[in-house]
Amino acid sequence: MKTEKGNTEDLNERGTACETLEVATMKVASMARLPTVRWASFAAQPQSEQSEGPTFTPKGPETADIGEDQPTFSSLRDKINPAVLKAITVKPFNFTTMSVVQAAVLPMLPGLAVPYNAKEPSSGRQDLLVKAKTGTGKTLAFIVPAIEARLKAIDAYGKQAVIDAGLGSDPQLEARARDVYARTHAGCLIISPTRELATQIANEAIRLSHHIKGFETRLFVGGESKRMQMRDWMHGSRDIVVATPGRIRDVLESEPEVTKGLEKTPMLILDEADTLLEMGFREEISAIADFLPQKPERQTFMFSATVSREIQQVAREILNKNHLFVNCVSEDSSPVHAHVPQYHTVLPSAGHQIPHLLRILAHDQLINPQKSKSIIFLPTTKMTQLFSTLLRELSKTMLPAGRQTHVYEIHSKRTQASRTRMSDTFRADTSRASILVSSDVSARGVDYPGVTRIIQVGIPSRAEQYVHRVGRTGRGDKSYGRADLILLPWEIGFVTWQLTNIPLKPLTVNELSTQVKALAEKFDETSQPATPYAPVLDKFDHHIASLLDQLDGDAIRETMMSMLGYYIPHSDQLRVQKEVMLAGLKEWAVHACGLPTPPHISATFLEKLGISDSRKRNRSSFDFNRNKGRGDNSHWQGGSRAPFYKAKNEGSQRSFGRSRENSWS
Repeated sequence: MKTEKGNTEDLNERGTACETLEVATMKVASMARLPTVRWASFAAQPQSEQSEGPTFTPKGPETADIGEDQPTFSSLRDKINPAVLKAITVKPFNFTTMSVVQAAVLPMLPGLAVPYNAKEPSSGRQDLLVKAKTGTGKTLAFIVPAIEARLKAIDAYGKQAVIDAGLGSDPQLEARARDVYARTHAGCLIISPTRELATQIANEAIRLSHHIKGFETRLFVGGESKRMQMRDWMHGSRDIVVATPGRIRDVLESEPEVTKGLEKTPMLILDEADTLLEMGFREEISAIADFLPQKPERQTFMFSATVSREIQQVAREILNKNHLFVNCVSEDSSPVHAHVPQYHTVLPSAGHQIPHLLRILAHDQLINPQKSKSIIFLPTTKMTQLFSTLLRELSKTMLPAGRQTHVYEIHSKRTQASRTRMSDTFRADTSRASILVSSDVSARGVDYPGVTRIIQVGIPSRAEQYVHRVGRTGRGDKSYGRADLILLPWEIGFVTWQLTNIPLKPLTVNELSTQVKALAEKFDETSQPATPYAPVLDKFDHHIASLLDQLDGDAIRETMMSMLGYYIPHSDQLRVQKEVMLAGLKEWAVHACGLPTPPHISATFLEKLGISDSRKRNRSSFDFNRNKGRGDNSHWQGGSRAPFYKAKNEGSQRSFGRSRENSWS
């Protein structure tokens, strides 16, 4: 993907890429002189570290002081380039006041962006470890210093070329030298954990450099054509490079032109550093850093929502000893946006899962008429595909907005182009009602304005992931927004043991049903729709059962297997035996999805998972005597918009590249 300045208008049409500025109405908390890193929440802190307490003391200068007054961007007039300030305060951003993290970082300019000078190590240039929540405008906080440092480096190189030529002044030579430097030396490398977030960062860099002639941004991400990315790399300047860890390491190791272009890059920025480590990119970070100039010649920023022991270890490895720790999260700050109401429901049985989810969506459409915008997070790709299929059909007749409800689907099985298109379309959707059904690719960093409801079906991978997901709603100065967590009976341990510091309120199935019924009656009375909605609620079970009859049995079995692969590693976290999980997932396949009998799983496969083959006990734990007269030999044909429906030709068989028992995506 080419993301140079010439494509700015095209990219802007696809949706705003900047992170939401969250300080229009909030007060800036005072965070003076924190002697050590403090946890935002012990619920999010690894269990092994709770007993030991934080041990990392920031080196060098004391941590940043942030006062209670909101500074304005106009106060940076003498600190940053006028073209950058114009982009922020006029077009395209039109911002006035700084967020907490922006107010902590940007006033360090211009000293923060001066080129490295071994003779003057005491200049304002230094490394940063910044603790800041998602959705607080941190992207702008690190891109502006990157742009400033790049402009200063180009200017210094041009002037040095004239000096080296023994000339007092030569504007033409200086201009040529500047151009050569911009085309052969990268200015800054920004590493982001996901393709979506990397693309968003690149778009924001383009917008911030909108008024700087010839300033360009390059993007290296997986899922896109490597050949096209290399073609873009070979043309134009390399001012800012945004990349995902896997792709940039690949091109560094295989493309000499990339290696040469980045070997003198003076700045490295790790965004969402905690997520990078959670996703297993520790080795990639070290390998990438080895290709760049070493500290102190290289300046490095780390931005992270949490500061775990592993983050501290990476900081010691790649940051200078005199780095500055900037804490933008106050001691009493909740890890979740405190103003977002959060509810959890422990379902009486798996059969309540789909009806309860539909009632939550109906609740949101009824309390947010004309502006309902929901994101549903699911544990696996196959579960995301299943629920997308169900919601596309059920929303037509079972939600207040009916056929005006737009359903979007994002997961790892979609091509990058499809995911980008779907993400951009959902972001720009201002219709009466829209729903994004997603795996974790949309959990962190990617900004979707106007989200009114976050729904998590099943447990997230970690408590931190719960926090990041909830961060998608109630952003900025928005007063609306709510989060709901829907759990099967055996998942309650996640709330009990992992979310102890999260302000979750219990919500029963009956309580929500009563609330939705009252809202529906009021809606029918005040809005007088062509088709009253209250009577539809009485037909929920009938509509759902009718659709479940059409689902493909093999597809349901594969979805259950993907869930088994997801949940088994979390047995200790939930404090639930694996045998109980297996029984619960079999019940889900029967009662939630309508299979006539539980899926068969071989004893050999169960043994690999560490599960004893106690089939009789598992069967007696739940009522599996549900038979809707459906055959057990249907096949998932795949490839269509709704791949979970039965095949019309029962004799055809889809070919799989691996056994279904190992299909854990």
